[in-house]
Amino acid sequence: MKELNVAVVGAGIYGINHVNAYTWNPNTNLVAVCDLNKEITDKIAQEYNVKTYNDVNEMLDQEEIDAVSIATPDAFHMEPALAAIRHGKPILVEKPLATSSEDAKKIIDEAEKYKVRVAVDYHKRWDPAAINVRNELQNPETGAPIRGYMSMDDIIDVPAKWFNWADKSSPVHFLGTHCYDQIRWYMGCEVEEVYAVGTKKVLKSRGVDTYDSIQAILKMENGCYWTVENSWILPEGFAKNNDGRTQILCEDAMFRIDSQNRGVEMFNTQKQRTPNSYFILNNCGRPSGFGIEPINDFVYCLQNDIPFIADGNDGLQAELIAEAVHQSLEENKAVKIKRD
Repeated sequence: MKELNVAVVGAGIYGINHVNAYTWNPNTNLVAVCDLNKEITDKIAQEYNVKTYNDVNEMLDQEEIDAVSIATPDAFHMEPALAAIRHGKPILVEKPLATSSEDAKKIIDEAEKYKVRVAVDYHKRWDPAAINVRNELQNPETGAPIRGYMSMDDIIDVPAKWFNWADKSSPVHFLGTHCYDQIRWYMGCEVEEVYAVGTKKVLKSRGVDTYDSIQAILKMENGCYWTVENSWILPEGFAKNNDGRTQILCEDAMFRIDSQNRGVEMFNTQKQRTPNSYFILNNCGRPSGFGIEPINDFVYCLQNDIPFIADGNDGLQAELIAEAVHQSLEENKAVKIKRD
């Protein structure tokens, strides 16, 4: 099997996971990493002994590359994605595909024009708990889904300290997009209509002009209604950097997932911690877990010419939902999702 030459664009807090995944994948050769921040690329060059760039087109022009990961901040996916596509490279884009459906459609249209493939890293599709529930939902004995609830929240450090671009995103784009994609995946159908409410208070008082919390009701094509709650203002003393819950009521079954407490508890003199032992682990230097699997799966699908588990259309559909949620917030009414 041909080893793929891969590159990563965006090597920050999450992009480094792509760098690590490709470094350890026996079927890839990490040939280059690009980031606008020279401090980051200097550090990457030293630690990984790989060529680095601060301009994506320069990297694509100079290196022999078979595939590209895009892990730039939420609102800045389109430019490097289009650059890679126009160089004929298949891409894996961190969620969300884009922060507007217009940008998402541009990426998809350009990929069709240049005949390259687009995958989106919705890593919850690789979560063993989620896979288990999805398989049960497809069991005829479960019956039709009646209602669903999903929450995904982050601690306030994420928008207030970790990033300097939170005002260009929202709990919907950063967290809700995971939920919307996972609900579509669970239900096997699309969202027809949304109604949302939200709060801007805590972060705005800290100079970050974005929503603290957003709650949305999603009406599915199959008649199931979902309540989705997303915030990124959990207190920094929370036991983990994030929290997540799911409950699905069906005609003849009910399912619950607690994504926050996965059975491991740690205590020190300051606080309790409940790490997610299945997401991304450092096992003697080697990364593993369902946060790494989508990156390795991207390579596997390219090498074996099989469909991606989450592709460009999945990215677009999640963004259409996110856009409708924001429209509902602005207009204070239910919004039907328009698809071309």
